[in-house]
Amino acid sequence: MSLRRSGAGLPEAVPLGLAATLAAAAVAASGASGAEGFAERVRAAAVPDPATRADPAEGGVRLDLAGAGLAQTTNTDVELVLRTHQPWRPSDVDPQRGGMLCVWLRGPGAGAPGGRLCIVPRAKARSGLGLRYTPLDAAGRTLGIRELSAAVRRPDSATARTSFSPGALHLASRRYRWRAAAGRIGGSEDSLPDSGELALRIASTASPLAMRRCFGAAARDKRSCHDPRLRLASIPAPKDAIFSLNSPCVAAKAPQPIAPCWFGVPAPDARTTVALLGDSHASQWRGALEAVAQHKLWRGVSITRSGCAYSRAKPMLEPASRRAACARWNALLPDWFRRHPEVSIAVVVAHYAVAVHVAPGADERATRVDGFAAAWGRLPRSVKRIVVIRDTPVLGFGANDCVERALSRHRNPGLACARPRNDVLRPDPAVAAARRRRGDRARAIDLTRLLCSPLRCFPVIGGALVYKDDQHFTDVFSETLAPALRRALDAV
Repeated sequence: MSLRRSGAGLPEAVPLGLAATLAAAAVAASGASGAEGFAERVRAAAVPDPATRADPAEGGVRLDLAGAGLAQTTNTDVELVLRTHQPWRPSDVDPQRGGMLCVWLRGPGAGAPGGRLCIVPRAKARSGLGLRYTPLDAAGRTLGIRELSAAVRRPDSATARTSFSPGALHLASRRYRWRAAAGRIGGSEDSLPDSGELALRIASTASPLAMRRCFGAAARDKRSCHDPRLRLASIPAPKDAIFSLNSPCVAAKAPQPIAPCWFGVPAPDARTTVALLGDSHASQWRGALEAVAQHKLWRGVSITRSGCAYSRAKPMLEPASRRAACARWNALLPDWFRRHPEVSIAVVVAHYAVAVHVAPGADERATRVDGFAAAWGRLPRSVKRIVVIRDTPVLGFGANDCVERALSRHRNPGLACARPRNDVLRPDPAVAAARRRRGDRARAIDLTRLLCSPLRCFPVIGGALVYKDDQHFTDVFSETLAPALRRALDAV
């Protein structure tokens, strides 16, 4: 089947940058570009053409594809449109009866699709249709089935249209490849595009400003990077930032309370496996490390626990059950790493300000440093490198309130709401421990220059809002740290 048969062939969309994108679309009409252009093409694809018939070359396939569209829209949801030449009923796309109307997704570096997204019958839905995602392993075997809550609409009897959050599929911000397929499973099949696969770029924001060269950490990472269009921007808006989520990952089975989850490239395609280890200040780096993992073909495992650093020092957590869970988490981790010798790098982050129990007469800082060093010493030698990321400033909840006020007054929020560096940034005992154990696989990297000048630390950098609360990155800003993080990891 050719795209030209159903109207006009559309070129693959150009990737629009780290945090803003429009996916390529193979649909039955052409015209405008960008997110609005996709919406226009979706509407065009939804118009039935009674003159079209199944292509004889397809062997009379009932589900003969006329067009397919897959794109991230301006509210960051992913929109899917599938259109056939002939009408069909929900029972025609029932996989249990051999039917298929699906999109196959493949991550970067993967040799085979990592999952399929299918329109399926759902009796209780208004349209009679639902959306199902099936993750696949490298051999194409099913790893599970997720029935998604997204509503599937039928503008006409030959079209299905739906939208969903990337997080529902655990799709991290990265570039994917996709193609649509329809027909009978195990029999004749029709697919789009004929030429192979098209690009889909998932990102945490679709703001046009995020396409700018100096957006986010790039404003401080690149020399002379200044963009006046970003001077009065804050992406996301402070009122929306609290809903920012860490980069998604896929939960793995492990004894509680370890709760690891996997990210990066699939295991068969990975050159290296890296663990992200620590408390919530480690979780906030997952967006940046995800982008690094995709670039370097790494598989990542995130093992984090809020308020609980990987350390032999005992944190002062309340209630007692939380302290006990933290202690058990720390005790179980070395055995988990021994059972996973493929993990060769541990990236460690810990909040510098969490209080710990200090023995009478002991020094608090020494207790913290010793706690980290002792914990790392218990990791098996299969972990060849321990990389400590220096902890980040704590600007406080008032910072985002200040950003809102500055924006309402048309002032630069990054400069108007900056805080003195000495007030919001403290020495990191984990970094001190890494320097002590430097000859024994530990290294430290410090990216504070991307967050602060020598005198001040900023709540908005290059138009990106840095924090979603008093101390944790927004997902948008975290992704912009990826290029600098990759260079720093390469250096160690």
